[in-house]
Amino acid sequence: MNRLFVALSMIWLSASSSGLAQSPKSAQATPILDGAYASSVRHPDVFLTEKDLIDLAGRINQLGSYSARRFDQLAGQVARDLAGGNKWDAAYSGCSTDTYNYAFSYEPQTIHGEDHVPEVRADMGLAANLVPPRGAAVVASRLALYAALMKAGAKRPINAPDPAYAAAVAAKILVAWSTSGFRDDHGRFRENPSQFCGAEGKFDQAAFAGVGLVVSRGIVYSVQAEDLLMYVGTLGDADVTRVEAFDAAMFGLLRNALNYNLQLHAWPCDHYSNHAANQLAALLALARVQNNQRAFVAVLNGGDDAIRVSLPWIAFFQRAVYGAADMPNGCYANKATDGFASRPFFQTRAVASGEIDDRYRNADPGQGIGYPMFTLERLYDAAEILRNAGFDPYGYRGAHRQSIEAATQYYACLAKGAGFGGVVTAANSASCPDAAQYYGKIVSGVDRMLVIGALRFPNNGLVASLDAAARAAASSGPFALDAILFGKWRA
Repeated sequence: MNRLFVALSMIWLSASSSGLAQSPKSAQATPILDGAYASSVRHPDVFLTEKDLIDLAGRINQLGSYSARRFDQLAGQVARDLAGGNKWDAAYSGCSTDTYNYAFSYEPQTIHGEDHVPEVRADMGLAANLVPPRGAAVVASRLALYAALMKAGAKRPINAPDPAYAAAVAAKILVAWSTSGFRDDHGRFRENPSQFCGAEGKFDQAAFAGVGLVVSRGIVYSVQAEDLLMYVGTLGDADVTRVEAFDAAMFGLLRNALNYNLQLHAWPCDHYSNHAANQLAALLALARVQNNQRAFVAVLNGGDDAIRVSLPWIAFFQRAVYGAADMPNGCYANKATDGFASRPFFQTRAVASGEIDDRYRNADPGQGIGYPMFTLERLYDAAEILRNAGFDPYGYRGAHRQSIEAATQYYACLAKGAGFGGVVTAANSASCPDAAQYYGKIVSGVDRMLVIGALRFPNNGLVASLDAAARAAASSGPFALDAILFGKWRA
């Protein structure tokens, strides 16, 4: 197929006091993805299909296989989810982004040693003896995946939970948030960033700018749960009506948040970071689960005045992943000459093809690679949606030859040198392009990206050579049982 080109309006940042600036790509036409939207009313068809489920169930049923071992892990976690005593039918409707984050979107509750359970319980008005929901959307997606795999033919492990009960709890979570969550004082869905507050109830720019990330990182999972529960047949007609209204409201909120952030010039470095990566993946997921072609194409390509998306996925990709002859986004200045002393931000003056914009984060050793992997994960999530919707994201090359494959390969080099969870040094990684950007940083989250990378790019020798080690490393950790990427491996 001949590649079509479309000129997209882009907002470019000027150089900051650091002396860094990104190359002016606005003069170039931006290639669009090959393919065309494939309408679908079947379920699942957002992140995976029934064929994917049946294929995975077959691999799970192979005694001793990697998939079988991982499914045992999934079943064990589902059992803990169901036995934890959390108040899964509770939802939150206040203004606090922190409470939305921990109750709905993000499962870990202890961050940097601070336990957020007491504040979540208080904000949700729960009695002291009740355990609040923790990452309810994440848990719902996991429960729904477990039930869907059983329907697709996976053999139930000994003493594993009843899949019907798991699906019922997942449905309870979705219906609770669709019925009672994200509401203002008048009972209407919150639809603008200005309706949300940060710590201690403060309504300020930081809170407004963070809404899109907080909400979207949960919405990708609530959509996954919905799609799988529709396949299992757990949601009744009234439930579907409530959930569809929730989807429409969340699409509006996230679109408003994305547009707001692009116009927020005080936060230019976050325009092409994991914030937008999360919001765009969630918007694509919401449009797909509603089978709304017009909304889907607006999020992908922009250009629809009635569904204004100031930063469509295709434009975001041009800046989120660096390509040939690029220069770094320089809106945060270095405070020292190297990454060991420059906190909380650091960037070398050059970039290698495949590096990700989020590389500038340097408050601690886990950020410089961990944050780029968060962006790459949502690029993979979006790519899975796009793939199922009829497009070719894995064959896509941006205006500067950027690609998901190049990003995966770039960070594979660091993983090969330092090892998964290792620290990048000149001794182990100097042969990687622009390795100095990452000296002293932990190879965090790369294993999970290489697992799906080996599946989607089987001819990439470097990525394939690390597949077995990546799968072993990806079997543990707080995000090992991510329901969206679960099963997207080669064994």
